[in-house]
Amino acid sequence: MDQLAMAYQGQMVEVRDVYGGIHTGYIDGVNQRRGLFLRTSPFRRIFIPFFLITSLLLLRRFF
Repeated sequence: MDQLAMAYQGQMVEVRDVYGGIHTGYIDGVNQRRGLFLRTSPFRRIFIPFFLITSLLLLRRFF
């Protein structure tokens, strides 16, 4: 999972967790052992552990 997250670093993604929550933002950083940091707004950064992630979806924006 960490290699997939590192490949998408800096891109817009949608992360679904085991509790049914959906988090949308940019992958801001990856801790190879624990999880990833998701930038959801300019001032908000959340940490999502790998064991809570059920899916990681790349969102492509077309302008």
